Amino acid sequence: MIRLLHVDDDRTILELSGIFLGRGGDIIADCVLSGETAAEMLKSQKYDAIVSDYQMPGWSGIDLLKHVRQNDQVTPFLFFSDQKDEDIVIEALTCGADFFLPKGHQVRSQFIQLEHAIRETVKRRRAEEQHERISSLLRIREAAFRSSHCPLALCDTEGRIQYANPAGLAIWGYTDEQEVIGRSAVDFVVSPEITGNDIQELFTERAWSGCAVARRRDGTTFDARVSVNVVDGDSGRPLGFVAAFSDISRQNRAREQLESISRDIRFVTESAAAMMDFTQGADIYGFIADSLSHLAPQGSVIVLSSVLRDSVVRLEAVRGEESAVASIERAFGMPLEGLSLHPPAGGLGPAIPQSFVQVEGGIDTITFGLLPREVCRKIQELPFFEKVIGRGLWWEGKLHGVTAILLPPGSMPKNTDILDLFILHCSAVLQRREAEHLIGNRDMDQIRYQ
Repeated sequence: MIRLLHVDDDRTILELSGIFLGRGGDIIADCVLSGETAAEMLKSQKYDAIVSDYQMPGWSGIDLLKHVRQNDQVTPFLFFSDQKDEDIVIEALTCGADFFLPKGHQVRSQFIQLEHAIRETVKRRRAEEQHERISSLLRIREAAFRSSHCPLALCDTEGRIQYANPAGLAIWGYTDEQEVIGRSAVDFVVSPEITGNDIQELFTERAWSGCAVARRRDGTTFDARVSVNVVDGDSGRPLGFVAAFSDISRQNRAREQLESISRDIRFVTESAAAMMDFTQGADIYGFIADSLSHLAPQGSVIVLSSVLRDSVVRLEAVRGEESAVASIERAFGMPLEGLSLHPPAGGLGPAIPQSFVQVEGGIDTITFGLLPREVCRKIQELPFFEKVIGRGLWWEGKLHGVTAILLPPGSMPKNTDILDLFILHCSAVLQRREAEHLIGNRDMDQIRYQ
């Protein structure tokens, strides 16, 4: 449908316009006799095109054109006039007219030409407006795409990257999009393995979402959540797909840490409950050392000692890989379990920490300086050993034992608070056992479960 404003001081022309231009049913013309009336019509109506005579009483066609172009640079304006002078035509076109069609004596043919000119100018203007709308929309979308904090990539139907926004480049470790454009999206995914068939299946499924291991520019990897959607053209045929990424490595690490802590707390709780039922003759130190082996990093060596009333430190249990324990015993020159140490005055008590800390001086410190330095050096040079953490088994100001964990290179317990919690349980149980031993076995069952 085309809304037309036709301005001419000749009523016959306007009547013929209504007949010839309106016969198709899709051109609706408002006809007025003067430029001033046309200007008033334009205040309340919007037209797809304006047709005007050049020479009219009052406002001329040029006057009307200039008035229109003050606020409207896009509505097609056509002159349909008896004037044929070249200077007049040039003036009209210079002032912003889209077409200048001279009137003639062949009424039918001249209105056919006028109708064609109207349709063509309106068609061209609508195409320009559509192109401008699409261009504006594309610019808006591109701006949104580029400014998005979500990493995004556009790929063609072969899976080759055609565009990646700054966030997408950053997540892969790039700064220049030319380094990724044209490369296959498969190059940036370690797992799951993606083939050409998988990409083609995507255009059947239309969308995919899931998790993958992605590869950065420097070869390192990260856990990614990926969402992929097919992009279609106006014809409905796929143009490619857009992929959105997010780095979930931190979330995964946090989830793994939470699961690990939950498992360890459950293990500590169950182990502490089990120790409550140990009899006086049970190997409680061996049980504690076994439990610490479960909580400590793989490859650690656990050394657990008791502190006797005369301040003698006795090695009650040693746990670790058999080869590691054997290497330490060779350096000592004797079995570790059962070994007694007599610390010098002041070697115990406040010097023994009440929570796990890294032990400065390593082996020499945990043996209270009683071993030859050569022996300490040999142990500390063993390939499976890097540093020592340790603490005392304290409960209500009383020291019941000492534990040390010899850690392999590059490792630390994931959560020393869990270790401290377990040792605190153990210390309480050891103090209870000592109290039970002092009062004897009389009515022990009653006392134990009060």
